[in-house]
Amino acid sequence: MAYDNPTVINYVLPAVNFGTGGGSFAVKAPSGFEHGRILDVGVAVTETFTAVTTPGYVRLGTTTDAAAYAELNMGTAAATDFHNTQDDTDAIIDADVTDTQIEVACVAPTGGTTPAGIGSVHITIAWF
Repeated sequence: MAYDNPTVINYVLPAVNFGTGGGSFAVKAPSGFEHGRILDVGVAVTETFTAVTTPGYVRLGTTTDAAAYAELNMGTAAATDFHNTQDDTDAIIDADVTDTQIEVACVAPTGGTTPAGIGSVHITIAWF
């Protein structure tokens, strides 16, 4: 296993409903891999996100720091868009992953009468 020949995995969390609280998930390195590099975080949006008071987020981190690796601000991402690190260019905080399990938090937007946002979360990591 060398840095010049990583195993790239795209983890998909289908149809996450951010409007009802999103949820917590985890992704894990394949057996034998201990280090990784986050290449992208994105959401294939199927219901437009609200951001009346605060936006929804996809956070990648550890059990002690929810956003140690990334925090993608969903803003008012529109239905049928793929909203990713091209839309939030400072979303990746620390691309170098040193944990074999990454905690994923899909945080609901707040404010307004009905917080909303649904989409499939995509996390792409190159493991070494």
